[in-house]
Amino acid sequence: MCRRTKMIAGRTLAGQRVVVTGAAGGIGSSITRGLIEAEVKVVAVDRDHARLLTLSQEIRGDIATQLCDVTDQSAVQRVFDDIIKNLGPIDALIHCAGMDAPPGCAWSESPDHWREIIDVDLNAVWWCARAVLPHMIARRTGRIVLISSVAARSATINSGISVAYNAAKAGVNGLTVALSAQVENSGILVNAIAPGPTGTGTAMTAKELEQYKTVFPLGEGGPEPVTHACLYLLGPGGDWVSGSVLNVSGGKFRG
Repeated sequence: MCRRTKMIAGRTLAGQRVVVTGAAGGIGSSITRGLIEAEVKVVAVDRDHARLLTLSQEIRGDIATQLCDVTDQSAVQRVFDDIIKNLGPIDALIHCAGMDAPPGCAWSESPDHWREIIDVDLNAVWWCARAVLPHMIARRTGRIVLISSVAARSATINSGISVAYNAAKAGVNGLTVALSAQVENSGILVNAIAPGPTGTGTAMTAKELEQYKTVFPLGEGGPEPVTHACLYLLGPGGDWVSGSVLNVSGGKFRG
């Protein structure tokens, strides 16, 4: 084993401080639990007080909680400033906060529905990244992982289509690529993960979800593979990865 490989093999995530938005959701809670198991100091952010409280009570580890509606830019800025002031520097941001959209015809989606989906699934991503970036740039280190979706680059009638949702997730992919380029000389790595349906908070019916799972060559995944992908991107394996959208869809979508 070469010297560099030995150094990487000996590194862990223990002691790092990571903010997880949407931490009380299906994917977010799985990621939060995975980070706690890796002895990470987690700040769990969500707008659902009851679910956030339940999560913090179920997990044994170094976890702090913050209540925040991530579509409110001012609130996001205040929360991140408070985290840094009271808990210390942020080593990584994992943005899971988002919402599914029920499928429907594009011409029947109301302007209010469009704005809501774009606010939650795209604008909020930028508000959170924008809030943490100055602190990471000042320290010349940091990692940002954004949860996108295979819907960013695929649309199949059988799985249901929401134009607003697909457009928002495609925007997340574009944001990932552009932002990674802008901070490439600042020691910050920016990546996204594009999961297929995980069965958590999905807009599909139970029957539709079961039918959809059958088309995945590697079978049902759930949220755990997304958690493993996050740990990879935050760990030493992700040291040379930035500007990538990691496809975690059980082999259904390739390239």
